[in-house]
Amino acid sequence: MEKLHTSYKIAQLISRKLIDNLTPEEGQVLENWKNSSGDNKNLYEQIKQGEKRKSRDAYVESLNKKAAWEKVQQEIKPERKVIRLKEWNLRIAAALVIGILIASLVHISTKDIEMGQELAEIKIEPGSSKAVLQLHNGETIQLENVKNDSILEKDGTLISNQKGKLAYALVNANNEKILYNQVKVPVGGEYQLALADGTKVWLNSDSEIKYPVQFNQAIRKVWIAGEVYFEVAHKKQMPFIVDAKGVEVQVLGTEFNIEAYHDQNTVTTSLVEGSVSLRKGNESVTIQPNQQAIIADNERQFAIRNVDAIAYALWKDGIFYFKEASLATIMEKLERWYNVKVFFMNQSVANKRFSVEVKRYEDINKILDILSRTEKVNFKIKSNIITVTN
Repeated sequence: MEKLHTSYKIAQLISRKLIDNLTPEEGQVLENWKNSSGDNKNLYEQIKQGEKRKSRDAYVESLNKKAAWEKVQQEIKPERKVIRLKEWNLRIAAALVIGILIASLVHISTKDIEMGQELAEIKIEPGSSKAVLQLHNGETIQLENVKNDSILEKDGTLISNQKGKLAYALVNANNEKILYNQVKVPVGGEYQLALADGTKVWLNSDSEIKYPVQFNQAIRKVWIAGEVYFEVAHKKQMPFIVDAKGVEVQVLGTEFNIEAYHDQNTVTTSLVEGSVSLRKGNESVTIQPNQQAIIADNERQFAIRNVDAIAYALWKDGIFYFKEASLATIMEKLERWYNVKVFFMNQSVANKRFSVEVKRYEDINKILDILSRTEKVNFKIKSNIITVTN
């Protein structure tokens, strides 16, 4: 057990060395271990002088080092209580921890950067028109903004794909059974859709919609997740219903934006034109243009507020628009569109509020520069990782 404890301690010291959190006394312990054998020295040098050390250093620099190490210590610190387990269980568990620590450090040190690029050379690109179409039989088709494709569904519906937009048209109806298609837009993407009834749909990054290929029932119903904008074709006898995480939005013909991401705990509906009614369980409300209805996953009542609704839909026109929005909200939007990861050094900076308007296809550095000119926030970019500080 003494040897096991020593190995465990050395694994901790190597980890702390890499994040510059080593006391002089601990540094001497690590130095003594390193010089005690050739194998120890080779392992240490391999970790420290890996071929792609820059990749490891960039990752380490992106972390809140003190907070990260405190979290690691909490995870691996032995409990100060008696645990009645067989000794072989303890040996296996400890060996796994040590193996993971050492192997991970070696992996970080030596792993080649994809495509042979150095971190500083990797450019963050804005999103583009891309999505995946799933047909009724489960077949999937990768949609690209340069393709011009036509697909014939089983019920005779012709699906055309051109310049980032899908369009449905009934050519020869031959199937009474309702067929469903689904479009999924990944992070860093967007796509447009014209449903068979003439309804226009815009899907933002990390969003999806499931819908009938043809609307041949008394109601028109679709299911969405993420952020979606609708221009619903007016059909007085066929209400249009959008299901977003269990919240139903019903309209006859109108324009509105829904934000209902899986990793958010709210569904937000912003009405631009017309009138919509919303229902969740037994609770229902009706909102008018320039009103917004918000309901949390664990709540039963809608909160209604007056807003400039078009501001919540400008993303479909290629514009980022924020008015007194928290930096956390702004960076969340940038994460999805530019496919980056954002880390805040502290919560106070995440809560700061900004107003900004910029084109979505601009270089991300332009947006960050506008924010940093306020002198309330600073950004550091390494690869696709953005670190935010005061």
